[in-house]
Amino acid sequence: MSQLANTGTATALRDKPKRFRGKSFKEAMEFYVFISPWFVVFVLLGLIPLLYGLYLSLTNYAGFNMDRLKFVGFDNYRKVFTDNDAMYSLGRTLLITAIMVPLSTVLGFLLAVLLNQNIKNIGFYRTLFFIPSIIPVVAVGTMWRSLFVDDGVVNNLLADMGLQPVDWLGYDYAMIPLLIMLLWGVGGGILVYLAGLKGVSKDLYEAAAIDGATTIQRFARITIPLVTPVLFFQFIMSIIGSLQIFVQPILLAANSNSLLSTPIRPNYVYSVHAFQQIFAFGRFGYGLALLWVLFIMILVLTVVVFSTSKLWVFYEVDQEGK
Repeated sequence: MSQLANTGTATALRDKPKRFRGKSFKEAMEFYVFISPWFVVFVLLGLIPLLYGLYLSLTNYAGFNMDRLKFVGFDNYRKVFTDNDAMYSLGRTLLITAIMVPLSTVLGFLLAVLLNQNIKNIGFYRTLFFIPSIIPVVAVGTMWRSLFVDDGVVNNLLADMGLQPVDWLGYDYAMIPLLIMLLWGVGGGILVYLAGLKGVSKDLYEAAAIDGATTIQRFARITIPLVTPVLFFQFIMSIIGSLQIFVQPILLAANSNSLLSTPIRPNYVYSVHAFQQIFAFGRFGYGLALLWVLFIMILVLTVVVFSTSKLWVFYEVDQEGK
């Protein structure tokens, strides 16, 4: 009897992995079937154009010379680092990124903390702060430009206070309206921050309050550490978004009548330079090289930030154990 039981147990143990393998294979196939539409679209409209653009960046492509296409290697990439306008625009982009990323992250998080309070009509205030992020960028740019022109609302307010008008869209102050316009849409990240804040257990705050922790101590020792994954995500997205800034400087440009208009020098950012090279001057190969340099820079910065995450990002589940 004992031998029969042992034999049955051994047979069951042998059959169990087979059943699990069959189930896992079926689940895997269902997964690939479900993602296949997205994967096909990604390959056709994402991966293939991306790789084709990489190939064209290594040629003398000018838009209408496919029959005379010539492989030039890394000549276009070498031109990027010897182009004074490219280096200047890259410097302005990095400066805007260095200012915008900390400001937008901190301001967005603090707004979310305020909007996480249990007060009357809190839904109205959340909607009020979120609306600017869903307004079309062209409308936002037009609105802010109308506020900062010479005879705009801002200068009229200064005149009413007895102050001299300021050339906000001129060389000396052009960056200020741009930063204000970008910060005005910081409410777009409030939903993400609120989701993170809602995930913090109230029991932790109650236990800390019983132990005598002040509001500031609870915020510093509980709230911030537990929402660092959300802060990390928003930090990465802010870097990517700031490095790709494009439309806003053009819309703020003085005498801006078309998308081919060049922003004033302090707001001449890297993506605008690439756009000008491709669509204004027909240097498609060089413009694509500019964009690939930007892509590599974003990738490197993202990897660097990810490498520092283990020093300041707290996960409730141990990531190393996975």
